[in-house]
Amino acid sequence: MKNILTMGTLAFAVSFLSITATASESNQTMKACLHINGYTVEQFDTFDWNKAAACHSAYRVGTNLQQLAEMRDFLKHNPRYRVPGQSMNKCWGKPREMPFESSYIKQTATGFEAGVSYKDTLPAGCYENGPWDNRNEN
Repeated sequence: MKNILTMGTLAFAVSFLSITATASESNQTMKACLHINGYTVEQFDTFDWNKAAACHSAYRVGTNLQQLAEMRDFLKHNPRYRVPGQSMNKCWGKPREMPFESSYIKQTATGFEAGVSYKDTLPAGCYENGPWDNRNEN
């Protein structure tokens, strides 16, 4: 039992180290900002952390602007994603064909009478042929 517990702990530690071993781009940028501003371990208490934070903040602002530009371009070509519940609606913004030909309402001696005349068939809708992302469409 002790060997199984030790192997489980070892497997967890190896998987945790493999996940944390690769630093993200943000972490790499922070390290570069510290290096640019001359950080050393000996200066930990006297280092001006605001300069390094401002450098990294400029990186984050640039990254966020790129992500927002990508999202704006996507929404420009796919407006159905702006409305809740319409992301899967490939017919968004396209003309729809009504399922009936005519309707009527007439007054009778005892009240009203209403009726609808439906079409025999409807053409296949745009659900079958609509792309997920319209940016590549002409």
